[in-house]
Amino acid sequence: MKTNFISSRLLLIVATLTLGFMSCNKDNLSDVSDEESVASQGLSIAAVEDGNTMLMADQAEANGSVSNMRVATINDGTDADILGDCAVITRDTMSSPKKIIIDFGTGCTSHNGVTRKGKIIITYNGGYREIGTVIHVQTEDYYVNDNKVEINKTVKNLGPNENGNLTFEVNSTRVVTFPNGKFTSSTAVKQREWLHGANTPLDFSDDVFRVNTQGVHTSRNGVIYTFHSLTDLIRNVSCHEFVSGELRVSRKDNANRYFIINYGTGDCDDEATVTLDNGRSFTIDLRH
Repeated sequence: MKTNFISSRLLLIVATLTLGFMSCNKDNLSDVSDEESVASQGLSIAAVEDGNTMLMADQAEANGSVSNMRVATINDGTDADILGDCAVITRDTMSSPKKIIIDFGTGCTSHNGVTRKGKIIITYNGGYREIGTVIHVQTEDYYVNDNKVEINKTVKNLGPNENGNLTFEVNSTRVVTFPNGKFTSSTAVKQREWLHGANTPLDFSDDVFRVNTQGVHTSRNGVIYTFHSLTDLIRNVSCHEFVSGELRVSRKDNANRYFIINYGTGDCDDEATVTLDNGRSFTIDLRH
């Protein structure tokens, strides 16, 4: 009877410990999913807005407007206008370097409901399509909806590659501050290839870019990640987000803890799939 009593107690202890361990694991998995979801959304917002400021700079330099990017429709049938047509463009081509200011004022709402305010300031020493031109882009009190977006980047035109497509080297820092005061920050180095649309300089709706990137990202919870392209990211200008490609994002202190952001197979939508290192996956909404 004594032996049976000890065995029963041992079984009870083992069962309790096992259940507790399983519960902790579930909690940890939930924490991991939440953290990687936060990190993936923050990184995607920074990357897309980084690209948007470059697209706006390109348009403003070419024709003094940032409004003709509304051709494609997304899955819910709404217009894919990402910029709107109420920004004020000031161009100073006499200064050295030349300067452009895109001013959204106290609020400029696009056709798809995104409100921008503040300024994007561009300086450049030559034509956007000229080899060797260096462009500097910086934001000033710039908000996208309620998120403050701070971008400081340098873009250099490297000229055509072996396929005859213009290529650019981009070095950027990005900080996104959310309404609750938390923020994400990242630094990135990108190779940007102009796949389609370079031959129609006044029509930006047909522009498509290929982006290869790597860098460091700090989530709004203070977790540090490194990231790099697994496959090139494709940006169709007439869409809101990247339409395809994958990023691998790893925790800086543990490369075995990672997730992959998959932007799809070409559809113009606002979603990406995040897959964790344990095989779990979920969808994130990229609208911001």
